[in-house]
Amino acid sequence: MRLLFASLLACTLVACGVPSSDESVASEAADRAAAEPVPPPLPEQASTVDFARPADLDRRPEDAPIAATAPSPASSDASAAAKPVYWGVKEGEPLTLMWEDLMPDGSEEALMAEYEAFYAMLEKRYAANTTTLANAADPYAKIEEGSAFDFMPQLGSFDTVDALDGEFVRMPGYIVPFDFSTTRRQTEFLFVPYMGACIHTPPPPPNQIVFIRADPPTQIEDIWSPEWIEGIHSTETTQNDLGDTAYAMQMSKLEPYPVPN
Repeated sequence: MRLLFASLLACTLVACGVPSSDESVASEAADRAAAEPVPPPLPEQASTVDFARPADLDRRPEDAPIAATAPSPASSDASAAAKPVYWGVKEGEPLTLMWEDLMPDGSEEALMAEYEAFYAMLEKRYAANTTTLANAADPYAKIEEGSAFDFMPQLGSFDTVDALDGEFVRMPGYIVPFDFSTTRRQTEFLFVPYMGACIHTPPPPPNQIVFIRADPPTQIEDIWSPEWIEGIHSTETTQNDLGDTAYAMQMSKLEPYPVPN
């Protein structure tokens, strides 16, 4: 997964996202985007943090997965069968998630196949329209910004890990606001696995973006710094101009992710 996102960050020929005709996301997002449409400049030599699973979860027994088997419906405690039981998570504590936990089995392989097919198609289209052998040999070097070849659709699927629906979770990532004002308090924004997603690189797959609702609203001062976010996680589809999502969260806490000096 990390290699995939690193390769996406290296793409310089593509657009920031793909518009969607579905306007199910709150209409105020469009008003906010019109007010502050330009993101702040990316800091020099900034790079995405390589998020690591906390050490206490890494030390779990090999035969004890993060999501253990829940009690059967025949159990005397029928309500306990509705949700999975997680190893190492105490009552009232959030379940720590890494981004790969949001992808069902087989999703990453299917996504890689989609990207390979897209780039193969793009190379064929460029070669069919090029006039020199030099350009045909390096199809991306001569692609002009804003041309018919300068685009990148949001690939991937809306497939989700349904066992996480309704769970109290904690996960690291980066904020992508619908506007970039550092003074306005935000009620909705996106949470993504790498720096610049949906702004300077293509949007991640829908099942790698979480639509965040903040109540009370929160002030976002630096979109280039990683954060820990906590809240109630849900499987919910939303569509917006920055990137469609397969997950949502009602946020309860936001705090900086510690970055080593």
